[in-house]
Parts: sequence; structure tokens; C-alpha cells
Amino acid sequence: MNPFRSMRGWAAESLLRRLWLWMTVIVTVVGLSTALISYVIGYQEAKEMQDVQLRQIAGLVHRWGDLRQSVLEPHGADVDEDTRVIVERLDASAAADGLRLPRALANGMHLVESGGHSWRVFVQSGRGGRIAVAQGTDVRADAAINSAQRTLFPLLALIPLLLLLSVWVVRRALQPVRMLADQLDERDERRLDPLPVHAVPQEIRPFLASINRLLDRLAVLLERERRFVADAAHELRTPIAALSLQAENLAHADLPVETRARLRSMQHGLARTRGVVEQLLSLARAQSGRRLALQRIDPTQVLHQVIEDLMPVAELRRIDLGMERDEGVPILADSTQLYTLLRNGLDNALRYTPDGGRVDLAVFTEAGDDRILRVHIDIADTGPGIPPQDLQRAFEPFERLEHVPGSLGSGLGLAIMRSIAHNLGGRLELENRPTGGLCMRYSQPAMWTGEPVTGPADARK
Repeated sequence: MNPFRSMRGWAAESLLRRLWLWMTVIVTVVGLSTALISYVIGYQEAKEMQDVQLRQIAGLVHRWGDLRQSVLEPHGADVDEDTRVIVERLDASAAADGLRLPRALANGMHLVESGGHSWRVFVQSGRGGRIAVAQGTDVRADAAINSAQRTLFPLLALIPLLLLLSVWVVRRALQPVRMLADQLDERDERRLDPLPVHAVPQEIRPFLASINRLLDRLAVLLERERRFVADAAHELRTPIAALSLQAENLAHADLPVETRARLRSMQHGLARTRGVVEQLLSLARAQSGRRLALQRIDPTQVLHQVIEDLMPVAELRRIDLGMERDEGVPILADSTQLYTLLRNGLDNALRYTPDGGRVDLAVFTEAGDDRILRVHIDIADTGPGIPPQDLQRAFEPFERLEHVPGSLGSGLGLAIMRSIAHNLGGRLELENRPTGGLCMRYSQPAMWTGEPVTGPADARK
């Protein structure tokens, strides 16, 4: 597998990776090129500096005057053990430990082989005669390399630092984009207001402007759909009411048994159609986005009102309905909307609970992992529950889950409840109970007053 193709594929998945990869290539190539050029220049400068030192030593020796020996002894103060510079008179008899340089060397710099070694020699004439200052090329090369490496290593060490800094710079540059993505993730699917463009880089603003225009078109389309649903529901109410009235009048007439059976079937169908129309109106109102009349209310009182309204249904089917827990505190909500939410929830629980079953209600307050105090309202039944893979799908409009035993609703109840929960700033969850049945929980931040609003420990009827 081609590693370069794999790297390009890896970088193509992310703008951050792509920028980092190109900056890595550029910084590495430029850094290595700069380090190589710096090394070569440093090496050449070190060589030139060594030649300058040979010239300076020759000048100093001439200032000393006449030399007593043809060669300054290596064990004397004239020899530097690190640089091993040797000074020799060319016009005197060569010493035994001398370099034995050719006497015909002209003034200037030379490269001479002597004693099996290569020497860099500078020859200069003065009042003391012709002086040769020599230094071994291997010593010079080592010194030049050491000097060049001192300029090379900092540059090489700078390359990984620049790479890390490039990652930090790219991340900082893309931080507004990541913040905008987080804001989008936190948005509800019905929130279609424009995205802010002032806090993002100028290069991304045209893209955001296109997204905002798309959001505007979606908002117009959704508003048209909501109006259509509301208008259609309003238009259907009158003919359905008229048909129901005619069917009721017809029921008082003297009809054959078979005709009366068909009339009852038609009345049941009209009642169900009327319920669907009312639910459509409720859904349109919940999704209209109108401003709610929020006020401090006691959720337990609203739940008691719902129990009172639906208790006849529970008694008719011998369902044990009552409060298991009453430990709530006030919340900020719209009482009408909260009543509609809880009534739909309890109506669903009673609808799917078999005769002689049980529906438990609970209101309690607790702090979550985020340390926010919330009021929880639970409606738990002993019905068939919902398959785990369909728990989220159940919130979609007209999703009736036909494979669930006893599915008789219109498929709008949970959609209405979710819309209301969103409007109230709460959260709606469904969970299958370990002992069988379904538990619906509505949660909303509490208005803490210091003392819980308490009620009877068990209001079961």
C-alpha cells in the first residue's frame, strides 16, 4: 500500500489535518534546507576563520623579533594542544622534529603533505626571515565541523517545535468554526434562526451566508406546512361535526339490526377522525412557536387535575391509577401546555394498559450530573411497552408502531408531547420498565424555594 496515498487520504478527511500536513511538509523542507545551508556556510566560515588565525599568528611571531630556534618546540608554550599550531623558519636548518617544509614555498596559503599528514601552511616574510605557520587539516576539519554543528543542531531542534506550534496555530484559527459546530449540535431541529457570521473568519462567511439562506427557505417551508395542517384541521372540524350530528340523529330512528350495526361502526370512525383532527390542531399549536404565558405553577396540582379528568376511564377498565410519590417543587411553565402534555401521556398509558392493570404516577425533585435541580414527572404503566429500537421513532408524527399490541392511537400524541416539552424547556424520555410496561418521564428545571411542595404520600384511588 502506498504510504503517500494513505497519508493524502487521511488528510483529505479533515481540514485541520490537511493544513497540518502541508505545514509539516513546508516546515520540514524549509527547515532542513536552511539547516543544510547554515551548516555549509558555518563550515566555510570556520575554515576562513582558521586561515585568519594562521595569518594573525604569523604577524605576532614577526613582532617578536629573531627566533633562537628553527622550530618552536612542541612542548613549549608555542603549541596549542587543541589547535596544534606549529611555527617554523623556512630559511634556517630544519629541526629534527620540524615539518621539513619545502624551502621554495611562496608567501601565502598552501596545502602541504608532510610526515604522512596534510597541513594547512601560511608563509610570510618579515624582518626575522620567512615564517611558516602550519596546522593539521584533520584538526582544522574537526574544529570546523564542531563549529558548523553548533549552528545546525538548534535549527534541527526548531523543526519539531515549529510543527507543534503549527498545530496550535491551526487549531486556534479553526476554533471559531468548532464553536459554531458545537452551537449547531446543541440546536433543536426546529430552531432555524440564522447563524452568527461576525465571529468567524472572513473566508467562511460566504458559506455561512449560504447556510442562512437555506435555513430561511426551510423556515418558510415548515411554516407553510404548519399552516396547512392547522387550516386543514379547522376545515375538517365543521363537516365532521355535522356528520356526527346526523349520525346521532339517525341513531334515534327505527333501523334494522344490520343497519344499526353499520351506523355504530360509522360513529366510531367519526369519533376517531374527530380525535385525529383535534390532535392535529394541538400539534399545530404546539409547533406554532407562539409566546407562552409562563408562570410559577405546582406540577402536582396540574397532574391531579389530569387524574380527575381521566379517572372515569381508569375506573371503567378497572385500572389501578394513583400517585406513588409526591415530592415536587414549583416550576416555570404554561399551565395549559403542561396539562396537555400530561393528559396525552396519561391517556396513552391508560390506552395501552390492559384491563385490570396498573398506572403509577410520581412527582419528585433531584439534581442531575450537571448539578441542576429538576422536577421529574413519571407515568409508568403495565402495558406491552415499546421495542428498544423504536423508542426514538415513537416520537415521530403518525408513527403508530403497528407491531405493538394494542396500537390504537393516531400516532400524534408523543409528537405533540415532545413539541410541548421543547416549548417549556423540558425533556421527554421513554424507557421500558424491567418488570414490564413503559415509563414516560418529563423533566424540567425547578424553581427552588427552599421547601418542597408536599402532598399525600399515596393518593391512589
